Amino acid sequence: MARREFPVEDDESGSRLETFLRKRLGLPRNVAFKALRKGWVRVDGKRAKGNLRLEVGQQVKITNYALPLPAIDEAPEPPPPVPDEVVQRARASIRYQDDALVVAAKPAGEVVHRGSKHPYGWADALGWVLGGESLAPVGRLDRDTSGLLLLTRTRGAARALFAGLREGAVARTYQALILGRPRAAEGRIELALEKQGAAGEQQMKPAPAGLAAVTRWRALDPHGRATLVEVELETGRTHQIRAHFHALGHPLLGDPRYTHPEAARVSQALGLKRLFLHAAELRFPHPEGGAERRFSEPLPRDLERALGRR
Repeated sequence: MARREFPVEDDESGSRLETFLRKRLGLPRNVAFKALRKGWVRVDGKRAKGNLRLEVGQQVKITNYALPLPAIDEAPEPPPPVPDEVVQRARASIRYQDDALVVAAKPAGEVVHRGSKHPYGWADALGWVLGGESLAPVGRLDRDTSGLLLLTRTRGAARALFAGLREGAVARTYQALILGRPRAAEGRIELALEKQGAAGEQQMKPAPAGLAAVTRWRALDPHGRATLVEVELETGRTHQIRAHFHALGHPLLGDPRYTHPEAARVSQALGLKRLFLHAAELRFPHPEGGAERRFSEPLPRDLERALGRR
């Protein structure tokens, strides 16, 4: 039986609905436009236009059962094979698990989702720890970002937690090391972001016509050369923290993409081999009962060492 409801995945956030229908569901352009015009497409239960920008966790539903859609078995696809050494590291990364979800600490250098250049992701490795399950990550962490990752084990938990992500009930607090010392002790960055540049070298840059993006931050340990900040997101755009602080004139240290010569010099002096960005705290209502759960994860040793060299 063909599925009729599809959650928006991490790498589809910001895509136009019309593009989603063509690329994700394989609908020809004329069929996609007809479905939109006839009102056969719902996003979170409401009719939507083709230029709607989708957000991760939203549900796209096709109401016309005559439309040809990909036939997907009800049983989830098992994760691909993962090297034993990676599975063992994934096992050690689990901080909590129950029948509905898993909380794990993803190391830097590991992608969450598999792709054309990555035969497996950290979600797949954790799935093998649990006997070959297919897990659904809630939210995203870039490859070079370390820290807490929330994954669901059931469709009910996925629906509840993705809804919580959209409504702000699922929240992650990051720690980042930025260049220099901001004038204020805390702030709110509100800059719309748009993906620009050639494939493989794209950056999210401020643009009036871009996607709304809001970042809140406060300085934890002000310093002349580099300041440790605590960051929370009101929106979840690609590279949002990195792009916002770069636009503010205080790029994250260790970042090869959003940087400038002074940031590169300080990063080298601190011995940073990767992006200084860490998902340090996670809080969310449990999908079964709604009780709030909170988790924290200390900075990895490489980031602690860099912090001590300021």
